[in-house]
Parts: sequence; C-alpha cells; structure tokens
Amino acid sequence: MDDRPVQARHARWQIWLYPEHVHIPPRTTGSPYSRWGLLEGRSAENVIQQLETFQGFERAYLSFFGPGEWGSYTFLNPLGPIAITSEAVKNEPPEAFNLSELNGRINRLIATLQPSLENNKNDNLSSSVKDYFEQVENCLAQVAGLYSQLNQVNPQLHFIDGGIARTHGTVEQAENGVRQITATLPTVKLPTNNAWEFHTEWAGSDGIIEVTVREEESRVTVQQTWTGGDGSMRGSVGLTTVPYEDIGNVDLDAPTRRGDSEWTVRLDSAGSPFRETWTAPERKTAKGILRAVNYETTANFVYLVFNNPAEAQDAYVYFLYHQELGR
Repeated sequence: MDDRPVQARHARWQIWLYPEHVHIPPRTTGSPYSRWGLLEGRSAENVIQQLETFQGFERAYLSFFGPGEWGSYTFLNPLGPIAITSEAVKNEPPEAFNLSELNGRINRLIATLQPSLENNKNDNLSSSVKDYFEQVENCLAQVAGLYSQLNQVNPQLHFIDGGIARTHGTVEQAENGVRQITATLPTVKLPTNNAWEFHTEWAGSDGIIEVTVREEESRVTVQQTWTGGDGSMRGSVGLTTVPYEDIGNVDLDAPTRRGDSEWTVRLDSAGSPFRETWTAPERKTAKGILRAVNYETTANFVYLVFNNPAEAQDAYVYFLYHQELGR
C-alpha cells in the first residue's frame, strides 16, 4: 500500500523481503513465492520501523566487516508495507505470538549491538567476533524466514515450531554473549576532550570542591579538595580509587529543578566498594576547632557534578567506555 500507509488501518501489515539483485516487478502474482522472508506488525509504522532497524544493522555490519560479508538474505531489497485484510488473520495460530516475542528480543539485541559496529574499527579482531555477529545475522534471517513460512497457504506448523525452538536457543546464546562483545567493542567512543577531568563543584557552606580525575593503568582516581566556605572542610582531601572492573551502573542525570544547572554523573560499584582515603588538617571555625583526620574507608558510589553539560557528557561516555572494557 503505497497510498498513505501511515493513515490506513488494517489488522496486520507486512514487508516482503527479496534476495539481493532480485527485480521486484509491480503488481505481480508471483512476488510472494520469490521472497525469502517477511516482517510483520500491527501497523504500517511498526513494520517500517522494523525494516529501518534491520537495514541499519545490516549497513553497520557491512561497513565494519566489508562489502559482500552479509549473506544473501538481505533487508535492502524490500516490498511494502502491505496491508493484510482482517479476514486473513481471524484464525491466527499460536506460532504467530511466539514469533512476535522472538522478534521483539532480536530488535532489542541489535539495538544494543549496532553501536559496537559503528564506533569501532575491525582491527586484528579474533574470529570469534565475526562468528558471533554471523550468529546474530542468522537469527534475523531465521525469524523473517519463519514469518514467511507461517504466511503460506498451508503452513507446516510442526516444522515452524521446530524452527522457533532452534531460533529461541540461538537468540538466547547471542543475548548471553553481549557483555563479552561490548568488552571487546565498546558501544561508545572515548571523548576527545579531557577538560572534564578537572572541574570545580559548589558545596554550599563547605565551600568549593576542586575535583581532579587521573587515569592509572586499569583504574582512575578521583581527588576532591575543599577550599573556602565556613572552614569546616577547608584543606580536606578525599581520594577515591575506581577500578574499571568494579564499575557497575553509570548514570547521567540532568538538572531536575528550574534554574538548576548541575549535571550529575553517578558511578555505582559493581561488587567491591571503591576504596577511599580522607585527610584533613586541624580546622578552625566560628563554632570551634576540628581535629585533623587521616583514615581509610569505602564507598558504593561516586558523584561528579558539572555545570557544563558537554563536560558531563564526556565524563559519562568515558566511564561507560571503561565500564564495558572492564567487564
């Protein structure tokens, strides 16, 4: 349906997929029999989005591994969206639901993996990386092919059930391998600007915190030095050691209140808490004298606060990159 497909309303929509270089003539009765697979959804918008997702992954795959590396089951030679009338979907078998669930998992999987292909170069990688992405490619082709089999006039449901079971196992293997792949091919690029590594944070009556982040082999140290304020924290120095392998969640929080300009990067420990040392000289305040301190402790999280959103984004990407490598 080329005539305003977004506004048309039908029970089911499809996009038919054809091998590379196969010519698709308009209005041909033979086109359903020459397709290798299809995409299916409840709206034209949905199948168009699926197609764009799969095409984006295929292009990223070809850009990374080189022309000709994708198999014959391409998503770049489609026909559609095609409206399927409600009469044709009255007796939908349970296999349709199982395929829909499997298709959703594949969409989420490639959304996670595509940045790894886009943000890295194929330099001296082990064959296991190529094998893994070929497995993902096969998952996409298997589901599209099963959809096509299910939409035949007399579908062989027992064969389709077996194909769904096999593909389910393959998808599960691919999902389990994501962390290993992103440890080799991080989903983000390191920032080119390191200005964020030294910044200041306002701490109210405690004064100003000068923050310095230094990289040391497989870890970073975050040093916080207090100046000014009412004197209660003046001269205090906190040093937190963050091993890459111990980085858990990395979050970037935008300002939550009107007029607030502070962006916050939060690092959570994955297991072992981050080691901290604290030192402070004797401090005199209007309320009295505070003793000098020198002790070690641990923390389950680290906050970095920025007034510059670009610096906050650079810090977030930096720690996300090393979190993935540290796995």
